[in-house]
Amino acid sequence: MKTHRSIFLLLLCYLIVQSLATKQFFKFNEDGEFKIAQFTDLHFRGKTADAETINLEQILLDIEQPDFVAITGDSIDGRYCDTTAKIKEAWSNMVGEMVKRDIPWGMTFGNHDTEAQIGRTDIMDIDKSYPFSQSKYGPEDIKGVSNYHIEIHTADSTPDNKEVAAILYFLDSGDMDCFEFDGYGCVYPEQIDWFNEVSSEFSREYPNHLGIVFTHIPIPEILEFWHTEISFGYKHQKCGNAMYNTGLYQAMVDNGNIKLAISGHDHDNDYCTRSKSRSPDLWLCYGRKTGYGAYNPEPPKNNGARIIQLINDQTTGTTFNTWIRDRQEEIVIQPLHKPDCTLGETPNI
Repeated sequence: MKTHRSIFLLLLCYLIVQSLATKQFFKFNEDGEFKIAQFTDLHFRGKTADAETINLEQILLDIEQPDFVAITGDSIDGRYCDTTAKIKEAWSNMVGEMVKRDIPWGMTFGNHDTEAQIGRTDIMDIDKSYPFSQSKYGPEDIKGVSNYHIEIHTADSTPDNKEVAAILYFLDSGDMDCFEFDGYGCVYPEQIDWFNEVSSEFSREYPNHLGIVFTHIPIPEILEFWHTEISFGYKHQKCGNAMYNTGLYQAMVDNGNIKLAISGHDHDNDYCTRSKSRSPDLWLCYGRKTGYGAYNPEPPKNNGARIIQLINDQTTGTTFNTWIRDRQEEIVIQPLHKPDCTLGETPNI
């Protein structure tokens, strides 16, 4: 009888954990706050650098105590994790610190995740097998796998009576080439059509919500605005955006509720910028490279994470603050960069 009781309790615990993992109802806290940590370019690869990355995750999660982690691609390095067993081991190392702390996450793919012979759907299956993963399969009839959204609700919302205060959009920016243009991938027009359809519906129903778009590969405007607008942060390498502009920036502008678009990919860039004339309230930001695999930020910069603090006022809507926390446990002061009017810089391909 005791054995049966123990098995029943274990099964009950398992079902509770699975329920939490698959049915998270995200809400702002009673102070109207919701915190997101962006982990980008973790590059787990089954080597000694992985231990440094895990240690940094511990530091960041314990200091910032985020409500959610957005993982924006190149989580593993397919050049080294070239078998299913190696990928599973790397993924377990990557998400282990979130699992220990019961912190949910969502992820989108980068250009290195699937360089082995294991596809995006297989890796998504691995991620979704973990408690607290909120990653989702996107529509099957559009490019990419990790195209989805996550709702965050006001503090007094319930599943039966909800008010959406913020929406996180994850878009799969592919790996290499955009249409016939050599270089890095992009968010394709069919994905943008899906984004337009979903985001406009939310804008009509919840006009005061704030939207954030997460991709791995940055959009071309992040390079353009560095040269033509005031920016904050560092640009220490060429931008690795696609060679072809598919129109995601304009789609975000037209939506009106998207206020932040965050990418990774370029390990030595971490700046935020915007166009005061085209959309002064829409910021384009890089994260700070989190992982120690592959090349790292140029000293004196340290690996770290971008933090996004959402603030909801149920009368005026949702706003945000953002900063970078690095390995030294410091909030990074990002210097002002004035426009240099240098036009025609070629992206890194």
